[in-house]
Amino acid sequence: MKTYFTDIIPKLKSYSKKIDDLTLLKNQNWILLNENLEEKNVFIFRDNNELLISKNGRVEKAKWEYLGNDSLLIDRNDGSFLFKHGFFDQSVFALKVDGDSEYAIFISEMVFNQVIHNFEDLLDYFQSKYLDRTQESTYIK
Repeated sequence: MKTYFTDIIPKLKSYSKKIDDLTLLKNQNWILLNENLEEKNVFIFRDNNELLISKNGRVEKAKWEYLGNDSLLIDRNDGSFLFKHGFFDQSVFALKVDGDSEYAIFISEMVFNQVIHNFEDLLDYFQSKYLDRTQESTYIK
């Protein structure tokens, strides 16, 4: 299911906010969506470029930096990673490691607790909010 989003996310690019809209990114909890429901990874991008990464409550302190050109640098204990913008709105944030095809998908914790709990829910979210609208406009032309 996760690799399915490799095809969907580029189709949503026209609906995406730019990653340089840092007010949406900062100071809220972003849950990394993964197939292991027993594991909860929370990413908190702070104003001072500090990144808090909580894995089941154990916190790692890291750094993040917006580099421009839809790029985000994340420095962690195990290395530095360059991510490219995939999709961004107030509920969903998708990044991919530069040069890779798969996305890391983050869900706003408030939305995660109410609506999107897994990849199937995410697909429903994209379908109802963006993709159905795209198909309707295709039929109108």
